[in-house]
Amino acid sequence: MHKHIRTLFAASFLCSVASALTLSACDAPNDGATPESQPTLLTPAQLGLGDGWTEQEQGLWSRIGADGVEEFVGVGEPGKLHGLASLYAAEEQLAIAAEVEGADKEKTQAQLAEIRALIVDIENTEIVNPTDEQSFRCQAQLTHNASAGPGSCNAVQANASVTYNNYCNTVQESIYTYTSATCGVVTTTHSCGWKTGTNVSCSSYSTLSSATDSCNSYAYATSNYYSTWKDNTVKGYCEPPVTCGPCPGNYDCHCGEWEGCIPRNQLCR
Repeated sequence: MHKHIRTLFAASFLCSVASALTLSACDAPNDGATPESQPTLLTPAQLGLGDGWTEQEQGLWSRIGADGVEEFVGVGEPGKLHGLASLYAAEEQLAIAAEVEGADKEKTQAQLAEIRALIVDIENTEIVNPTDEQSFRCQAQLTHNASAGPGSCNAVQANASVTYNNYCNTVQESIYTYTSATCGVVTTTHSCGWKTGTNVSCSSYSTLSSATDSCNSYAYATSNYYSTWKDNTVKGYCEPPVTCGPCPGNYDCHCGEWEGCIPRNQLCR
């Protein structure tokens, strides 16, 4: 199945990117629009996502987060295609895991159906450019978060959230969040959406741990105009075990293992 997904990705996604970014012969737009006539895409900073972003391609931005893992923003129609590419990759990982001996076939098929439904919805959803409809005293608030990284000892985790609050006008947002965490042949996922309205929120969380298997986690969040996502392959750090004893003579560990063997009559620090 994963071979089919890779073939579909190569045939459809690459042609879609060429169509959106270079207007090649894949599919010419019906309205005869040229790249110069397309609306200028906003930057992550203009979207309220902070500074430090570098534009990788049209509509695709990235930066290294505080945890050292790269995070991405896809803006407008070109950015939507890059966000879809990350979802295709997540789908392929699920498909590969579903074929491994010992995998829970029923669970993995349900997870594949979950992410496939999200992909189809996004493929069929038009990007909505931000509106200028706001007042001097009132401005709608849209916040995104997509984080994936190490969790507790030997664990990975992923968080995704979108919140939209608009008390100014009738402009709506459609939002969705998705997370997954995988260790070996086991995967856990969560999705929220679509939700549409002037005051809506979605959040997803996934975590998993394994002392022996390699693990990864993924977070994706999307709204009308842009998406954020992050992929992680680093597990949480495990503190080395602390040992104390056996202790000789009049020594023991009454102050805790971290103090080691000390005289029994010695006060603890």
